Amino acid sequence: MLITVSPEVSAQMRPPRALYPKGFKIGNSLGRPGMRDLQKKVLRDALELLNQNTRPGAAVTIEYPEYGEQYEPPHVKKLS
Repeated sequence: MLITVSPEVSAQMRPPRALYPKGFKIGNSLGRPGMRDLQKKVLRDALELLNQNTRPGAAVTIEYPEYGEQYEPPHVKKLS
């Protein structure tokens, strides 16, 4: 299980399951400091992916409006 803020980079590692909390900044993969309810929600959503049949390398994207300001991760070139 991987919680990633950079889905393009994570896809290259092909984790069996990955959650991308859309718009979260690097270092805040569960939410900002002090956002306990949001952090628990993200963690529960990630653990719920264990019950789903997901494609390796694909990240499930979930938006969390309570996070606030959204961040777009930098795009990277795919390795051949």
